Parts: sequence; C-alpha cells; structure tokens
Amino acid sequence: MTPVDIIADARQMLILTLLLVTPFLGAAVLASLVMGLIQASTRMTDLTLSFVPRFVAVLLVVYLAASWMSVRMLAAIEQAAAQMQEVVE
Repeated sequence: MTPVDIIADARQMLILTLLLVTPFLGAAVLASLVMGLIQASTRMTDLTLSFVPRFVAVLLVVYLAASWMSVRMLAAIEQAAAQMQEVVE
C-alpha cells in the first residue's frame, strides 16, 4: 500500500465515522434546543429536565437507525477485509 492509499482509507474511515455519529448528535442537539426553549419559557432550571430528553432522543435514534448503521458498518468491514486480503496476497 502506498501512502496515498493509506490517506484515502483514513479519509473514508473518518467520513464513515462522521456519517454514523451525525444522527446521534443531531438528536441530542435538537432535544437540547427544545428543552432549552421550554425551560426558558417556564423558568424551570433542573438538570434532569435537560438530560432525560437527550438520553431518550439518543436511545430512539439508536433504535430507529440500528439497521442502517449495521449495514454501513458491515459494508465498511467487508471492504477493509477485501483490501487486507489484497495486501496479504
């Protein structure tokens, strides 16, 4: 493998990581924004009121996106295994 191949593979890995993490971060940010607006409008400041909805939103994303994420990860693992097989041969 040349350094160009290694850099390309590292770039693909980082893009896949960002793609897989984005739904979790989006759900957490959206839940935090909604809860922040609710807390600001009602003047209720409690740490659990911001933590629990974020936790539930992230768990909901895990439940809904698990099959999509597993397909993406399996494709990446199969591609990496094929590339390793080429290097070994």
